[in-house]
Amino acid sequence: MKTAIGAISILLLWCSIASGQTERGTICVAPNSSEPPTRISPGGEYNPATLTVSVDKGKPVPWPHKDSVKIADLNLAERHLIILTSDGKRIQSFWFRFSKYESTELCIDFDGYQGVRLQERKYSPWCKCK
Repeated sequence: MKTAIGAISILLLWCSIASGQTERGTICVAPNSSEPPTRISPGGEYNPATLTVSVDKGKPVPWPHKDSVKIADLNLAERHLIILTSDGKRIQSFWFRFSKYESTELCIDFDGYQGVRLQERKYSPWCKCK
């Protein structure tokens, strides 16, 4: 019995390695106002019309104002760099690892006053990615 369980475990491991599949994570970008902020603090001044977010060396994604945007296919085993830019200037950046969270589905939001926040989607009802 132990031999059969061991053989099945090895087979499953080999299949996932052979197929090149690794688990992937997602970040849901919550919309923020299209109006300039009235309070500014950690993020500094920014222009909502030019605010973008990028992950690692990915193409910058315009920050949404109406519907959430999903950034998918992120490797769970790697460290990732989040970069916020506005008017071509970096306003905030930080590193994170999925291993610091219980979930592989995260939410990022930003308001200019409280700054950028990354947390699990289950704690972020305003993130509505599908």
